[in-house]
Amino acid sequence: MKNITDLILENEGLIYKIINKYKNYFELEDLYQVAVIGIIKAYKNYKENYNTKFTSYAYPYILGEVIKYINEFRS
Repeated sequence: MKNITDLILENEGLIYKIINKYKNYFELEDLYQVAVIGIIKAYKNYKENYNTKFTSYAYPYILGEVIKYINEFRS
């Protein structure tokens, strides 16, 4: 497995693709930090034998954390 910092840097494009939808409503830095939590959770649960790319596996984790943050922010 890779170093988590390298993994985050390699997937910044995916992170920004997800969080750019919400940048007009929330701070980009906050969204980025929440998205990194999603990457870390995906990294901990990902197994090489899943026959899927890490980015495909991580996408729902990242989006889920961002949506959870938005919902907590609203309430």
